[in-house]
Amino acid sequence: MTQNFTITKCLLVGTEGSSLGDAEEYDLLGGDPRIEYMESILSPAIGLTVNFFDASSVVSRKGLTGGEYIQLEIEDPESGTKFEIKSDHKLIINGVKDLKVGPEGQEATFEAIPEELMVNETAKISKKYSGNIADIVKEILTSDVKGIQTSKTLDEESSSNKYSFVGNFRRPIDIIQWLQPKAACEVEGGESYGFLFWENLDGYHFKSIESLLKKEPEDGEKYEKIEVPAETPLKILDDNGDTNTDTVMNLRRGMYANKTIYVDLSKQVKTVDDFKVADIGALEKLPKLPKGMEEKPTTLMFRITDPGAMQKDSKKVEGEEDAMEKQQDLAKIQNKSYARSTLLFSQSYNVALPFNPQLRAGNTIFLKFPLPDDDESKTNERRKLGDDKTNDPSGKYLIEGLKHIIGDGNAETQVSLIRDTFTAE
Repeated sequence: MTQNFTITKCLLVGTEGSSLGDAEEYDLLGGDPRIEYMESILSPAIGLTVNFFDASSVVSRKGLTGGEYIQLEIEDPESGTKFEIKSDHKLIINGVKDLKVGPEGQEATFEAIPEELMVNETAKISKKYSGNIADIVKEILTSDVKGIQTSKTLDEESSSNKYSFVGNFRRPIDIIQWLQPKAACEVEGGESYGFLFWENLDGYHFKSIESLLKKEPEDGEKYEKIEVPAETPLKILDDNGDTNTDTVMNLRRGMYANKTIYVDLSKQVKTVDDFKVADIGALEKLPKLPKGMEEKPTTLMFRITDPGAMQKDSKKVEGEEDAMEKQQDLAKIQNKSYARSTLLFSQSYNVALPFNPQLRAGNTIFLKFPLPDDDESKTNERRKLGDDKTNDPSGKYLIEGLKHIIGDGNAETQVSLIRDTFTAE
């Protein structure tokens, strides 16, 4: 069962230089559009595809190849909730795919991406940045004249460390993704590592993994696997779990334990850093391997430290700390960020749900699965919201990505979920 819906708007809007013409509009509603919308915490951009039947052959007549903006509105008549792609989202046609010509018209698929993704290909960052990493991300994304200069909102979380670097004519979004593993955040009892940068329907986000895992599901985002027929929007239609752990590959990469040798060329000093996964903050349960292999370094790395102009500010600003982490400290942060991210994605779940336009990548939902248990009180206790410390698959999940599929009289939301089993709740 999929939830009822009505597509009330599916409109192409031409721009200056596009084949459709400046401000010229073309309505796709008559072409029975089939829509797929995607977002993910692993992607800096949302995506949209629209497949439709082009009875008037506008694609061929106008020679459409891309450049038009698209606006979309889908309404759930029962709840009144809407899913909208508005002009503020700046989704622009990137290309026309799968064009099929027939005697009654032609079928085509439009692929849309955010305008910012195109700006990213033309923008190049060359200046030097120093300071809190979250502030740098905000400047590159919103205010730097050579950056993206987006008008979309940015929900950023301040990092506990600072960094200095020169852009070297790299693309803005490439720089932001390069900064992700270099950021740390403060947690109770120390620091935690690993930041993510992504876009969803609400805007851009630069958040730590720990803050995402602490979020609680919104009201109404509690879904149940029901074995008997039932008409409810909170029903899990289909589900499939997966464990993404590759222990041998993790050992080869040194995820559990590694050793790094640093050589300072200016001082001619060698230092050695031993990393173990237990060094990561905010972990209650640690991965265990036979014969204590998680304690033995499986990768040896060699780095040359260069304390040049970019490694530490030559002058201190009164009342402020150094704007740059020592390179060996930065390498440690990157080590821990990589290990933390790998642990986060070690357990995943894919579910199909009735169409829900309120879901967002980066939020959490609660799933409840039926399990045989003689003691009903224990079952209920185990399934308390946020209790992820058991083998019960019921519990809180982080939305890694989602896809809304609408068309042919059906609508559903396919959700990719991850469940962190190593974090204390």
